[in-house]
Amino acid sequence: DALAAAGVNFERAYTTVTTTTPSFASLLTSVYPSDHGVYSNTGRIDDRLVTLPEILGQHGWHTAAIVNLPWLNPDMSNIPQGIQELARCKHIRKADRTNRWILDFLDRRKEAGDQPFFLWVHYIDNHTPYHAPGKYARMYYPEGKDPRAGSSGSLQRAWKQFPEHHRDNPYFKKWLGGITDADYVVAAYKGSGSWIDEHVGAVIARLKRNQQWENTLLVFLADHGESLGEHGLWFLHGGLYEPTARIPLILRVPGGPAGRSVGAVVSQVDILPTILARLGLPVPKQARGKDLWPLLGKRTLSGGAALLEHAGFYFVGVVTPRYKYIRHRSSRKVYPAYPMKRGREELYDLDKDPGEKTDIARQSPDLLAEMRALLGKLKEGKSGEFEAAKAEVDEQTEEMLRSLGYTQ
Repeated sequence: DALAAAGVNFERAYTTVTTTTPSFASLLTSVYPSDHGVYSNTGRIDDRLVTLPEILGQHGWHTAAIVNLPWLNPDMSNIPQGIQELARCKHIRKADRTNRWILDFLDRRKEAGDQPFFLWVHYIDNHTPYHAPGKYARMYYPEGKDPRAGSSGSLQRAWKQFPEHHRDNPYFKKWLGGITDADYVVAAYKGSGSWIDEHVGAVIARLKRNQQWENTLLVFLADHGESLGEHGLWFLHGGLYEPTARIPLILRVPGGPAGRSVGAVVSQVDILPTILARLGLPVPKQARGKDLWPLLGKRTLSGGAALLEHAGFYFVGVVTPRYKYIRHRSSRKVYPAYPMKRGREELYDLDKDPGEKTDIARQSPDLLAEMRALLGKLKEGKSGEFEAAKAEVDEQTEEMLRSLGYTQ
C-alpha cells in the first residue's frame, strides 16, 4: 500500500505465461513465449535475445541480480544475460537471507559512487510448500484453532483435486501431512506474502537511508499468481483464470505521479519498453510491449488487451477489461477438476462474473468470434527467429523441481 501510494498501481496487469522461467524470459526481453519458445522451467532462451540488463550494461550501468530457483541460473535458463554481479541459487533462500545480500549490495553501491545500477530481486517464499515463519504462520488463521484436529476434512477433499504428481509427491505429503483444514494452508500462503512485504519494506528503508531512494525507479510485480481452490485448482499456478494469470504491478518513478491507479489491461511485456523510455534509452526492435506512461496522460485509464499462455503449451487466451477468452491446445487430464479438451473454448464476462464461474461461449457466438480474432491479432508477427533449447538438469535441480511440485 505504501509503495502504491508512492507510485502507480496497475490494477489489471497480467503475466504472459503462468510459470517461472518462461515468464521471466518474457519480462526481461519483452517478447511472448511464442517468440522465445520457452514453455517450462527446463527451457533455455536463445543467446540472440537481448535482455534489459544487457541493454543497461551497454549504456554504463552496473547490473546485478539475486535469484532463488536454480532454473533461473545462467547455465540453465540463460535469462541472466548481461548480469555482471549474480547471486546464483544453490539452495533456495528465504527472504531474510535474500535481504542480507540485497542490503549489503545497496551499501556497496553507495560506496561505489554515482554509477547507476540495475538490481533484479527474486523472492520465492510464497511458492509451494508455504512455510511462513514465526508470527506470519498464524497471522491469517484463527488463534487457538488446531489445523490438525476436528472433522472439517476440507484438505482431504481438496487432495482429490490435486494433480497426480502432487498427490503422490513425498514432499507434498510431508508438508501437508496431518493437516485437515485447507484454510490453514491458504493462511500460510497469505502469511508468506506478508513476510515478503516486510522485506520489501526493509529494502526501501535502506534505499532511503542511503539516500538512493530519490533516484530509484522501482518495479514491483510477480511472474504469475496462485490458485487457492478456485475452479478446483489447489496450491498451483494452473489454468489461465484470474488467480493465476493476473499479477500485481506497481511502478514508482522519481518525480512521477504518486497514488494513481490504472484500470487498463497491461502485460508483463510492457515493462522493458516502459523502463527504457523513462531512462531515455532505445527500445530494441524485438520488443512486443508498449510504454505504459502515455496511459497516465489519458482521462480514461482503461482499455487494452493482453495475450495469455500456459506452461506446457496447454492453453492460450486473451483478456480485455471486460472479457476473457481461453482456448485449450491439448487434451489432457493434468488437473482432475479441470480436464483439457483440444479445441474447447471458454468465454467469461469479468464485469458480471469476476470469479469466472459461468462460461458464456455457447450463448455468445459473435463475441466469441471477436475475441478469437483479437487473439489472432495479438499473436501476429514474431520478434525474430529465436530458438529455445532444453537445459541440462542435474540431480539436485531435478529433486528441487520435484519438491516444488513441478515433476514426479
